[in-house]
Amino acid sequence: MKTRRLNENEFKATMTLKMQDITARATDALDIWPYVDSVPFPDLEGHSIYDGFVESVYRSGDGRFDHVLVVTRTKNIYLVVVVDLARVSIYGHRLLDLNREYGLG
Repeated sequence: MKTRRLNENEFKATMTLKMQDITARATDALDIWPYVDSVPFPDLEGHSIYDGFVESVYRSGDGRFDHVLVVTRTKNIYLVVVVDLARVSIYGHRLLDLNREYGLG
């Protein structure tokens, strides 16, 4: 399966000021796991996926994209799978390191 690692600008372009937490009502309309399994190891920057576990799902305020936060085995680091809702397809992914970006840890 072809994957697409998003750079910072591409990733931020899928966000709006108000991202809505839709975790409680998210559905499995699109199976992300074949995509997650295809993400190249270098894109994970040495982290490994905690198989089958999604922490949260956030929807952009304009309703165009979902950000699915897949848990890694490292605290506060997620593989974010960006779903294009209009195309019902995966737009790409980005490793989100909250430790680095927000000084957590």
